[in-house]
Amino acid sequence: MPPINYEFPFCVVTKNGKQTKKYAQRSHLNKFHWLVLSHKDQGLYCKYCALFASGSGGRVQTNTPLKRLVKQPLKAFDDLLGEKGSLLTHQRNKYHQMSVEAGKSFLVTYHNPDLNVANQVCKQRMAQVKENRDRLRPIVSTIVLCGRQNIPLRGHRDDGKIILNVDKNEQNSVVANQEGNFRALLRFRIESGDSNLRQHLEVANSNATYISKTVQNELIDTCKDLIQEAILARVKEAKLFSLIFDETTDISHTEQLSLSIRYFYNGVIKEDFLTFCDAYEMIHFEDARAERRLTSVELSRIVEDLCFKFDIDLAWCVGIGTDSCSVMTSETKGAVHELSKNATNAKRCPCNNHILNNSLAKSSKVSACRNASATMRKVVAFANTSAKRHKVFEEELEGMALQGICDNLVKICNALHRITTWEDKKTASDAQCLRHVLCSSEFIIASVCLNDVLGTTVSLSCFLQTSSIDLKRATDAMKDTIFLLKQKRTNSDVVFQQLFSESKEIFEQLDVEIRLPRIVLRQKHRENNQPGQTAEEYFRKSIYIPLLDSIIADLEERLSPEVLSLFNLGVFLPKTVYSEVDLVAVREAVKNYTELLHRPHISTVLSEFQLWVKKWKREVESGNKVPEFLPQKSYM
Repeated sequence: MPPINYEFPFCVVTKNGKQTKKYAQRSHLNKFHWLVLSHKDQGLYCKYCALFASGSGGRVQTNTPLKRLVKQPLKAFDDLLGEKGSLLTHQRNKYHQMSVEAGKSFLVTYHNPDLNVANQVCKQRMAQVKENRDRLRPIVSTIVLCGRQNIPLRGHRDDGKIILNVDKNEQNSVVANQEGNFRALLRFRIESGDSNLRQHLEVANSNATYISKTVQNELIDTCKDLIQEAILARVKEAKLFSLIFDETTDISHTEQLSLSIRYFYNGVIKEDFLTFCDAYEMIHFEDARAERRLTSVELSRIVEDLCFKFDIDLAWCVGIGTDSCSVMTSETKGAVHELSKNATNAKRCPCNNHILNNSLAKSSKVSACRNASATMRKVVAFANTSAKRHKVFEEELEGMALQGICDNLVKICNALHRITTWEDKKTASDAQCLRHVLCSSEFIIASVCLNDVLGTTVSLSCFLQTSSIDLKRATDAMKDTIFLLKQKRTNSDVVFQQLFSESKEIFEQLDVEIRLPRIVLRQKHRENNQPGQTAEEYFRKSIYIPLLDSIIADLEERLSPEVLSLFNLGVFLPKTVYSEVDLVAVREAVKNYTELLHRPHISTVLSEFQLWVKKWKREVESGNKVPEFLPQKSYM
């Protein structure tokens, strides 16, 4: 069936000296199940007669000349219906009726091979088919097991027959040490009593064991095709979907582009990985020697090609999810912008957790916070790259993991102090340098400030990473976090006073003095050269306030008006009262998705929305539970 916005072909008819256009219509295809439209020929065909009817030879014999709708497309659309119309005339032909029966018989046999005449007549052949399937079943199930458990299949030597009788006491056996997981699992199945597999490997020819790496790859590809078919079938049933894609370079230096799809199916929101591909192999370069650049235009073309390959209609795409890099999100030449030219109904909806992580990364603009984060990473690396050092940190931290450096700063410094007494000069010197930085005023204050900000956002980060989350709750959580950060910014004097008191306790425990950095009156290149009468005022102005400002500003910038407009779709969630703001949100939603809703009148949707609110209110008043999702069928 053509897409919803497909332009059907037409023919020009002259009648009474006036030319008019006669179109092939979707109603024609719906009325006649055997009728199909050829985009290439711009005409109509009978799918049964084109495949099963022939003048001489073939399945259905006929002496009638086969032209229109069979071997030639029907392009005259002016006289299709009616008793003498082209379609009904063709439908009454005997060869058409015989072709339809032949086609239906073929489909029945295809979907149920046991009904094939050859299989029914030849019982021996059926027995052989069953035996072959029994032989393949344990091999296929073993490959599926490895895939589900993420177990690699290959070993050092995966060629030749499996030797079934191996001396278990021979520890240096080549078979025992060099076989891969796949062959080892097959051997384990045989030892567990799989007689079909044992018989197969004992009697099969060396070129028909079906356990070679070539057959493994073919079976893996077959599993992939079956999984993709199941996902695509669910997507087509759901109709509306969102695309999620990203590209990155893997360990083998291959530029991989992954494509996932998100849709609503059987009352559950599903997000399935669909495929990944080599991005550079998907790009068609005219000059092989020219520089290969993976631009935003090329990325969008790759996604479009993959959608065309999987028969995914971009007209039904309502959302696009990517990361926040410029090549993806640029409003002038980004991949999302280019893809939206074909996916006209799609809106970009970035991952809120990704937005949060990017915004927290902006804390690197504050040099003290950037240096503190780098120092923390160095301390963790210093402790974990040596078992001897790790043991010292484990003893000081009393078995706890090396997390939360700010909370365990005193114990970490004690561990570093112990290491400074070692005879290994390099290790002792590195420990002394790290301890000196950890005891500095700037690091302690910056770590306390970071701990306060991250403590504010950690609950949001955990919430955004839950398996099931709706748009409304995510929006409220994000807005509440921004509000709390702004509140901290407004009351920065009081908030930082408490943080500075916590810092003083750490200074006392480490027995170090709070020191201000050197400040010059005319200083152009130091961003933290802030005037301050006291150490508390100086660090508040140079570290805490800039940290809050950068994160708040970046979060508000990433949550663009286009992204926030998606949150208005929460108006359709069950409620017992509505306001004028809700009605405005309904009008905007109808305007944005009018094509997908088959061009409904706005007043009709508003009336139905009001009826649903009345229904929900009645359900609540009667003590019933309001459904979590809108019903699929219309109220009216």
